[in-house]
Amino acid sequence: MNLQKIRSILPNRVRTFRNARGLTQEHLAEAVDIHATYISRIESGKKLPTLTIICKIADALGVEAYELLVDERKVNSSDYKKKRLIGILNESKPDDIDTYSKLLKVLRGKRK
Repeated sequence: MNLQKIRSILPNRVRTFRNARGLTQEHLAEAVDIHATYISRIESGKKLPTLTIICKIADALGVEAYELLVDERKVNSSDYKKKRLIGILNESKPDDIDTYSKLLKVLRGKRK
């Protein structure tokens, strides 16, 4: 991923997640401990935040930092969702994997 791509994706992703959570720019800025005009400049694409600020924004929005940097079409693709599940499984404890497996079996049974 290059810097130009991040500059085109990040503003919309921040705005989309912020609006989905019903937050104003002021509320998000307060949660991140930055000025509201900085959020405005990020969302307008005029300012590219540091990695630290991206992580703080992600925390305030309840998402992972990478979700702010990935095109929404990719996030909604089947391949991306599978990779994300595999990532979750790779980081899970064996007991949790057993629980996930049982939950998936129950969910799949309800669709039939």
